[in-house]
Amino acid sequence: MNMIKKYIKDHKKLIIFSLFLIVFVAGCSSPRNADGTVDKEQLIFLSTPYLKSIGDGWFNIFVWPMAQMINWVATFSDAGVGIIVTTIIVNVITAAFTIKQQAQTQKMQMIQGEQAKIQAKYEGKTDQASKMRMSQELQMLYKKHDINPMGSIVTLFIQLPIMIGIYQACMRASSVYTGSFFGIDLTMTPQAAIGEMEIPVIVIFLLMAVMQFVSFKIPQILAKRRNEKNRKIKKYAQPEKKGMAGNMNMMMYVSVAMMVFLGFSWPLGMTFYLLVSSCVRVIQNIVIDKFFIKD
Repeated sequence: MNMIKKYIKDHKKLIIFSLFLIVFVAGCSSPRNADGTVDKEQLIFLSTPYLKSIGDGWFNIFVWPMAQMINWVATFSDAGVGIIVTTIIVNVITAAFTIKQQAQTQKMQMIQGEQAKIQAKYEGKTDQASKMRMSQELQMLYKKHDINPMGSIVTLFIQLPIMIGIYQACMRASSVYTGSFFGIDLTMTPQAAIGEMEIPVIVIFLLMAVMQFVSFKIPQILAKRRNEKNRKIKKYAQPEKKGMAGNMNMMMYVSVAMMVFLGFSWPLGMTFYLLVSSCVRVIQNIVIDKFFIKD
């Protein structure tokens, strides 16, 4: 039992992230029939009333506005531009509510060395008094840097319905089903594109995979650069590499692998959304690092 408790404590973030990923994937049901064709009854047109959409399921509270935004922008250009504009707007709105939590997440990466020093100080001490002192010192460290350790979890819960909603919007917007992006069919899957040698589709899929990795890696790079700039990296940070840093890397690799695996059989419209959103996250992390994190 103690081993189980220790494992849960050491891998708490990884476990929470895994549950989050499972819920996200479960919510990302595709509006397609068993034979792979699109279920046209689930498509959202510009003429689809809001109340009718809500009647098909409560989650359409999130889906309908985003699908209609894609459809509306597509009337002036094409579905691909609609996805780009909608993704940027949704990310900006989400950032307004989560930017403090995201900044704290990046700060957590910056203080890994100081955390490791405190944990090393009490390593091997299992008495209750030592555990309480370690907990108090960690809380003082978080307070010093204005960090809420649960902030990243709050961010996940805020972003989860938005992520599922925009996924469904990209899959159900009629403009995506009937439209294209500079002549590229947004309903084609990368899997089918390989067989038909549709190079533009394959290129977009590969770019999505690369940018997904970059978007997860960039916070670590920014934190390392800031630590080196401030000369805060110490030898005592090394023991933490197998703990927190190892968990973060595992989360990153699992997430990227999952997105690539799912994206291989998803219509290009969704792959295109993942590409755009990962580019937006990279820019967002750079902005947070520059303007919202003080040395």
